[in-house]
Amino acid sequence: MISPDPSAVPPAAAPAEPIPQPTKHFPPMPLSWRVGLLVAVAAVGGLAYATSGALGPRGQAGFGILCFLGFAAAFSKNLRAVSPKTFLWGIALQFALALAVTQVDAVRQAFEWVGGGIKVLIAASDKGAEFVFGDLAKVQPPPDPHLSSVGGGLMIASELERKPPIPFHFAFKALPPIIFVSAFFSVLYYFGVLQFLVKIFARVMMYLMGTSGAETLSVSANVFMGQTEAPLIVKPFVPRMTESELLTLMASGMAHISGGMMAVYISYGADPASILCTCVMACPCSLYLSKLLLPELAHPVTAGDATIRVEQTAVNPIDAAATGVKDGLFLALNVAAMLIGFIAFIALFDAVIGVFNPDLSLKKMFGWAFSPVAFLMGVPTEETYTVGQLLGTKLAANEHVAYLDLKAIKAGGGISERSHKLAVYALTGFANFASIGIQLGGIGAMAPERRKDLARLGLKALFVGFLVTLINAAVAGLLLGTN
Repeated sequence: MISPDPSAVPPAAAPAEPIPQPTKHFPPMPLSWRVGLLVAVAAVGGLAYATSGALGPRGQAGFGILCFLGFAAAFSKNLRAVSPKTFLWGIALQFALALAVTQVDAVRQAFEWVGGGIKVLIAASDKGAEFVFGDLAKVQPPPDPHLSSVGGGLMIASELERKPPIPFHFAFKALPPIIFVSAFFSVLYYFGVLQFLVKIFARVMMYLMGTSGAETLSVSANVFMGQTEAPLIVKPFVPRMTESELLTLMASGMAHISGGMMAVYISYGADPASILCTCVMACPCSLYLSKLLLPELAHPVTAGDATIRVEQTAVNPIDAAATGVKDGLFLALNVAAMLIGFIAFIALFDAVIGVFNPDLSLKKMFGWAFSPVAFLMGVPTEETYTVGQLLGTKLAANEHVAYLDLKAIKAGGGISERSHKLAVYALTGFANFASIGIQLGGIGAMAPERRKDLARLGLKALFVGFLVTLINAAVAGLLLGTN
């Protein structure tokens, strides 16, 4: 049973016993299985392309789910050791959540209501930003004298001069919501609201999927928290986690985004229900994919009826809010620094390859490389190149750069509503190369003795985290209408 509560856990409570060792042994997975799976993936992908005209985008997505799962299975450490219960129940939960959001009006309305609440938080954040930064925190598009009117008549030139356009200033408009939402979530955490919601979801997945308490609780917390904040809930148990649990911990962090970033992307025009849905779907998906890639062979410390207590450091709501502001400021500065660095690297790469071929760019290469992946998500053939560019940008740089590109593409009318929603599903996750370093620093600080294991599992976690978002998008592509 999981019992997250606000009682503090003293440092001495952290287990000092050895890491659980494998208790189950299976024959090695034959190489012929891996080759056969990869050949089958290629064949299914080819069949999907050949029959796309008859099947349509939804049929593409159905084949895509099979391809993504088969690709993950081909790189499993040992398929013989995979728990059918974990795998099948994980897929069932993922589809159940997707069906509820896409097909049940009441559930979708509930998700949209939560999304509306996040928009209220953004509006509140804007007030604080405008007080500090003034007009820099506002956005005022250029008025159109042919469309704008005052009192039923056309707006006169003097009125236009009194309302000059205000461009979008990223640092003053996009970053402040991260700070405020971080503070708001810290207050919810202090009052136990997040723990209550996380506990319910974690209990369901533990019971159905048979996963350990520590990994399931952390995965559930990722719906609201970032990849270095969610593991704090199970901090005392991180040093004794099995390798499979560590992979799940890392992969789930890369398959989700934090509450602060969720608010930012909704402010960019992303569908709130789609963002919330993919974050919830990523919980069972990251669990079963991690167990598919690296099956559990040991007996986790928190298996079964383990009780997990959550450390609470804030002394009152004001202290919790202040701590959230501080953490949000660090995250906002980190986002700004990452954007500066990675956008600069992309520009440098484009400049270098432009010397040899002026018509070539990194985004074009991404578009070519990831077009088949976008196709298998259920994106219409004529838009796979555009979505492929976004997927490559997200993986190589980060999802924020890709979301900014998506925002610009949508504003220019260069993407359909269906493809835009599928792109939102696929981009909503921290799966990029920089996240490996972020997790090494964050989770490694909680368990320095496991830093080598974390480093060794980094690329596997990135693989799983990226694949989770693709499967989420393909599941949505199968269920959404074609318009």
